[in-house]
Amino acid sequence: MNGSVSIWIYLILALNFAISWWNARTCGRAWVEAKAAGGMIRVMVWCGAIQSAIGFSSVFLFPLMFAAHALYPQYLTDAYLEGALSLWYLTIIFPALGTGILITIESWTAAYRKHSLANLGVAAYNTMAQVHNTMGAVNSLGPAFRSVGKMFSSVATGRGDAKGKATVLGVMAAVAVVTVALGAGVLLTALLIHRYEGTIPLPPRPSPSPNPQAA
Repeated sequence: MNGSVSIWIYLILALNFAISWWNARTCGRAWVEAKAAGGMIRVMVWCGAIQSAIGFSSVFLFPLMFAAHALYPQYLTDAYLEGALSLWYLTIIFPALGTGILITIESWTAAYRKHSLANLGVAAYNTMAQVHNTMGAVNSLGPAFRSVGKMFSSVATGRGDAKGKATVLGVMAAVAVVTVALGAGVLLTALLIHRYEGTIPLPPRPSPSPNPQAA
């Protein structure tokens, strides 16, 4: 991997981390009120939490892949690294697209109700991001399915010799890397939501109306 590609990967991961942290913080600050209100507000908070967990998992995935490859190159080969990346993508793409659609529609609604520059900008950004992710899924789902299928089929076709054992260990390592990355993303999101939960005071309850006096 050349230096320019590495820099771009680091920048993308740093951006994903910052956006995921902001999403988790925003969800945490609205968690109590959204739970009390329910409805669409609650759905949007959960969508933001899912997006945050997905973003964090991408940040954890690449260091885990490189570390596992460096420690066990005989098992986690380049082919299994590609399989691990494809398996992670297939795991997150449908939740990402589903929550993205809901967030985009909600941003359109907010922009329609209040034509502010901020609301229009958010709606435009969400629309472009959703179109980009959807087009990426159309182009990437087929190769990802083939890569994952090839990775798992290698276990079935492997023999009971040393090469076959290495194949099984490679697949297990790939699955473990993806599982740990996803779990770490969910855990960090949950911790941040708990950290920021209740930091915004709820509006005071209205005073009860006085009872009418008897005539």
